[in-house]
Amino acid sequence: MRTPLSAAALALLCTAGHAVPVADPSASPPATPTAPLTSLPAAQIGPWQIGPHSTRYNRQDADHRIDARLMHSSRYRQQFGLDAGWLPTDQWALGLNLAAGRTGDFRDLVGNLLYTPVPGWHGRLSLGRLQSTDPYAFASGTADVRVRQNAWLAGLVRQGPEAGPVGDLRWTVYGARASVPRLAPVVIQSAVGNLLQASSDLRLLSAGQMQGAEMGVGLYPWATTRLDLALGGERTRYPMADGSQVAASRLVARLGWQQDLDACRRVALNLSTTSSSTAGGVGWESGRWMLGVSRTLNVASASETRVALAWRLPLGGAAGSEGAGGRCALAPLRSSNALSRLQLVSQRPAQLPQVVLARVDRSLQPQTLASIDTSLVAPGYGIAIVGGQLVFTLERAAQGLVEIRTLENASTVANAGVNGQPFLQLSGNRVVIQLDNIPNPGAGQQLTYEADFASVAPVIVMRISFTVKGR
Repeated sequence: MRTPLSAAALALLCTAGHAVPVADPSASPPATPTAPLTSLPAAQIGPWQIGPHSTRYNRQDADHRIDARLMHSSRYRQQFGLDAGWLPTDQWALGLNLAAGRTGDFRDLVGNLLYTPVPGWHGRLSLGRLQSTDPYAFASGTADVRVRQNAWLAGLVRQGPEAGPVGDLRWTVYGARASVPRLAPVVIQSAVGNLLQASSDLRLLSAGQMQGAEMGVGLYPWATTRLDLALGGERTRYPMADGSQVAASRLVARLGWQQDLDACRRVALNLSTTSSSTAGGVGWESGRWMLGVSRTLNVASASETRVALAWRLPLGGAAGSEGAGGRCALAPLRSSNALSRLQLVSQRPAQLPQVVLARVDRSLQPQTLASIDTSLVAPGYGIAIVGGQLVFTLERAAQGLVEIRTLENASTVANAGVNGQPFLQLSGNRVVIQLDNIPNPGAGQQLTYEADFASVAPVIVMRISFTVKGR
C-alpha cells in the first residue's frame, strides 16, 4: 500500500548565492535612545580636574603634552581618552590620540606626525584605526557587528605673523575606508495563507569609503575677537553587492567665534557640519569659572549632549590679570589660540570620522530557499519549515528509508548531501531535510525526488516527494 504526498507540495530552490532583504537603504547602525548627559560642577586643581562625571589630567611642558581623561558620554559610558604630543627635535613632532569605551567595543587610535622645515610652515600626516560594535537591523533581526575602519589625513599649516588679522591658514585632504566582516546567513520564515516560505538572509553590510578636502583660516579682526572659518567638501560612497553604489556629496563647514567681553569674561560659539555629524556648542568663561554646553547629532549613531561646569584653582600663586585683583584667569585671546607644534600634533584631527562607515546592503532581492503549499498535503501528513530545516510528518512512525529516486533520471540516488552527511534524516514519523545540505542540480535544472519509508506493523510504505530547482 502506498500513500502518496503530491509532488506539487514543495518547490525547493538550491542556489549558490542568495539575496539580502534589508531595512531602509540609508540605514546604518541604529541609534540607541539615550538620555542627555548632564554634569555637576567640577574642580580643577593644578593639572587635575575632578567632577562627578569625569576625571581629567592635563599637563603641558615645553617639549611634551599629556591630556588623559576618564569620563561619561551619552553613547560610551566611562570613556577613556588620551591626547599626547612630544617634540623630539626642532623639526619633528609626534602625537597620539586614543579613546576607548566599555560599551560598544569602541576603540579609536590616531597617530600624528608633524614636520616643520622652516619656522611658520608645518606639514602634517595622521593615520587612524577605528573599531566599533553596533547593532544593525537585518531582515532576520538586529545583530551586533564589529566593524573596523582605517583613516588618513595629510595637510599643510601656515602660521601668520604675530601682528596682523590672519592668524593661520590650513589646507587638508583626508579619507577613510571601513572593513566589514562576512556574517553567516540566517534562514527566515514567513506564512501567507496556505503558503509557507523560507528565505536566506545573507546579512550583508556595505563598507563605506570617504574622501574629503578642506581649507581653513584663523582670523583676528580685532584684538578681542577670534574667528575660525573652514570650508570644504566630502564624498561618501557605499558599494553594493549587485555592483551599484550609494554615493553622497556634502559641504563641510566649520565656524568658531570667541569674544572677550572684558578682562575677565569670554564667550565662545562653535558650529560644524560633516558627512557623519552636525555639532554645535557654546561656552562661557568668567574668571576661574567655565561653563560649556555641546550637542552632536551623529548620522550613524546616537546623539551626544554634554554639559560641563568647572572651577580652576591655580597652584603656586595667583593667576589672572593684576587689574582684576587676581580673580581673573583668562590668558590673552591671541596667545591662548596661537598654533603651536604641540597643539597641532596632540589634537585628534576633527576631519577624521569617529563613527564607522557601514550600512546594511539591500541591493539584492531575497531568494526563496523553500516554499510549500500546505493545501496539497495528503491527509495524515504534515510539512513545516523550522529553523532552516524542512520537516515532513509521516502518517505513522517508520522503521527505515527504502530508497530515494529522481523522476527525471529514473534512477536511485544515494542519501548524501553536499557536506557528506545524509540530507534525509528519519526520526520516528519525522523526516528532516537540512535546506543548505541538498545537492544543487545546476543552473536552469531541476530534480524531483521521491523517497519511500517503510513501517512494520502494519507493513506500509509511505512516500514523500519534493522538487529541487538549481540556479
